[in-house]
Amino acid sequence: MKSTSIHPYNAERDLGFFQKFLYLFLNWVNNLFPYHNLDKRIVFKSFGDLNWTREWDKTYPNSSVGRKLSDLFWRTMPWREIKKELGEIHIFDTGCGQGNYSTRIQDGSGGLVSSYTGVDAKRRNNWQILEERHQNFHFLESTSNDISHLIPPKTNLFISQSAIEHFDNDLLFFEQIRRYIEKSDRPIIQMHLFPGAAALPLYLFHGVRQYTPRTIAKITKLFDDSSNIYLYGLGGSKGKRVHWRYFTWPVLISRRLTKPTFNVSEYDKRLRLAVEQDMKHPSKSPIFWALVIHSHPRRKIW
Repeated sequence: MKSTSIHPYNAERDLGFFQKFLYLFLNWVNNLFPYHNLDKRIVFKSFGDLNWTREWDKTYPNSSVGRKLSDLFWRTMPWREIKKELGEIHIFDTGCGQGNYSTRIQDGSGGLVSSYTGVDAKRRNNWQILEERHQNFHFLESTSNDISHLIPPKTNLFISQSAIEHFDNDLLFFEQIRRYIEKSDRPIIQMHLFPGAAALPLYLFHGVRQYTPRTIAKITKLFDDSSNIYLYGLGGSKGKRVHWRYFTWPVLISRRLTKPTFNVSEYDKRLRLAVEQDMKHPSKSPIFWALVIHSHPRRKIW
C-alpha cells in the first residue's frame, strides 16, 4: 500500500461489525497528533479571507455542510489570476463521479476553462450527456492507481473533490501527478478538497480516511521545494453542529445511510449563520481541507 492511512479498510466495501470497529478506531489513531511533523512549506490560509457571500445563493441549498463550503471555495477562487498564470486552463479531475464539477467550475470561473477531463472508477450515464453539450468535456473510466497514461499533455490544473479519501492508495495517485509535473517546466496547479479529522464523528463510515496537516504533509513532501503550498480549513464548530443535527443524528436514529429529509429553508439559514460565525474564528480542526499546490510558479496567486 502507498497510503497516508495505517489501515486498509474502505467503508465503501461491506465491512463486518468488527471491521467497522477497527475502521473507526484506526482512523481515530491515524488522526492523532495532527500538527506533528509538518511540511514547513505549508502556508495555512483562512477561508474567511474570501468573498463568499455573493456566491451563497448560487449553490445548492440542501447540500451537506462540507459540500456547501467546497462549492463556495471553488466559486471564489481567483480564476482570472489562475488563467494569467496558466494561460488556457486544462483540468484533469480524478474521482469525478457524475461529472457535476465540470459545469460547476466552468460556471464559477466565468467560463474560463478551456478543457475538462474527468476520470472515475465507474462509468456514469451522465457523462455522455455532458460530452454532447460541451465539446471540450471528456470522461474516462479508470481507477486512481492508473491515471498516468490518461493525462492529456496540455493538463495544467489537477483537481479532486471529495475523492482522495476514497483512494486506497492515495500516495500512489499523487506520485503519478508528481511524475507528470517533473517532466514539465510550465506552471501547474493542483486543488484537492477532502474531509478533515472532524468528519470522522460526522460522516462515520465514509471512504478510507480523513486528513490532518500531518498526513497532508505526506502528500506535499512528494513535490519539490519550488512548489508553493497552501492549506485552507473549511468549516468550524458551528458548522459541525449543523451537520450533526441535520445529517448525522437523523442517520443514526433511522439506521439508514440515505440522505435525510429536512426543512431546506430552515437548514440553509442555520448553515449560513454557522459559516459566518466560523469564519470569524477559524478552526484548527475543520470539517474539510482545501489543498493548493502551485508547482513551477511564475507569479504569486494566493
